[in-house]
Amino acid sequence: MIRSLYYLKAMGYNFTDNKPHKILSKIKNFEDLRSNVQKCNLCHFSKFRRFTLMENQLKPVNLMILDTFGQKIENENGCILESKKGKTLQSYIYNILGLEKEQFYFSYLFKCFSNGKFDDFSLQSCLPFFWNEVELLQPKFILCLGEYAFNSLGFSDFNALRGEIFTHKDFFFMASFELEFIEKNPSYEKKFIEDLKKIKGFL
Repeated sequence: MIRSLYYLKAMGYNFTDNKPHKILSKIKNFEDLRSNVQKCNLCHFSKFRRFTLMENQLKPVNLMILDTFGQKIENENGCILESKKGKTLQSYIYNILGLEKEQFYFSYLFKCFSNGKFDDFSLQSCLPFFWNEVELLQPKFILCLGEYAFNSLGFSDFNALRGEIFTHKDFFFMASFELEFIEKNPSYEKKFIEDLKKIKGFL
């Protein structure tokens, strides 16, 4: 019961003091959501958190990009996408879609630094935060980077659906490769670029 209440709180629900089982309202304020993430201690990754791995504010954008986990330097300085990988992604998005950093929203599945590790319990603790972001942002298109991020949202068969555009919960979705995979398998870069080009018409 207590764990269920913590999950609901993480998802943005408030409770009365005298009747903790009674849900008053769902938080519809990004600052409050970010604060909830900052105070979350549902999983062990919170012990490594120095900064919350989230954007500082909502932006009126059409594209949301989801990756799995943040980089060490982002946890140390609190600046999303300022790692080597982040700057590489920004370069792809600008060169192919013509979007600056301020023109798309970026999200990690894991809101605390995980040192490249993840487990199902931590995922289930963090997923409510992501769906709250989606609800608040209302993006037109969500790009999932990597098989893990894609499957974590309840989808399956990454290899068959990679590069395909489909709708789910009134949003357009597409999965493509994560940058770590492309770095290890540079021959797939061309396919990644082709995937990004497909998004342009939806923005």
